[in-house]
Amino acid sequence: MVEFNNVYDFLKNDHNVVKGLIKDTIEKRDTKNFDEIKAQLEIHMMGEEKYLYPALREKDKSKMDKSYQEHHVGKLVLHELKKTDKDDERWIPKMKVLNDILDHHIDEEENQIFPRARDLLDRDQEQDIFKKIKRSKSLMEKQPMKKILEVR
Repeated sequence: MVEFNNVYDFLKNDHNVVKGLIKDTIEKRDTKNFDEIKAQLEIHMMGEEKYLYPALREKDKSKMDKSYQEHHVGKLVLHELKKTDKDDERWIPKMKVLNDILDHHIDEEENQIFPRARDLLDRDQEQDIFKKIKRSKSLMEKQPMKKILEVR
């Protein structure tokens, strides 16, 4: 298991894992990874929304409100994928839409939000957020996946 020294590398690793699963799904036109994609995204988004985004929102409300909305759109597409039969010809195009949304969001996080967070948060805040996200992810991965995030 890879060890990470900071919250940003930990979250970037999540990004890379999910992007790899989605790429494999689209290229092979094979839906078998969907449950893993959904679980990984839900756990990741919950950690960011519960721990990282609130700390940053205090200092940059408009950017973080946009990030929350991007997560919301991602959840809507996940919901669509879940309710669409995996044999439906629309399923892979919907996965491509999710991929496009995530590419944009991940690029923004890694190139704008994370560098800004490094400027806004002190080392103790970063470590506290990191510990909370790691602990939360670990607990959620050990539980059977239920409806973690509701689409509203």
